[in-house]
Amino acid sequence: MEVEPKKWRRWLFYLDIVVIAVLIMAIVFLAKDAYLAGYYHGSNEESISLWHMGRDIAFVTGSLAWVFYRFFTNEFRILRRPW
Repeated sequence: MEVEPKKWRRWLFYLDIVVIAVLIMAIVFLAKDAYLAGYYHGSNEESISLWHMGRDIAFVTGSLAWVFYRFFTNEFRILRRPW
């Protein structure tokens, strides 16, 4: 079973939109959790907010890796074709 290139590009476009939405949400939650970690500095709640920041950083890292991978692979495909 082979997927047509047009359909494949469409699914990758949808995946890119979802990854960008995850990136935006992770950045918002990262800012919120960083604020809460500073607000609760010195108490038991601080460690919970720091763990939440670690979770957010993981999502930001994965999303940015996907965005850069897609950017550079598409850039390579465009530059590979002669005019």
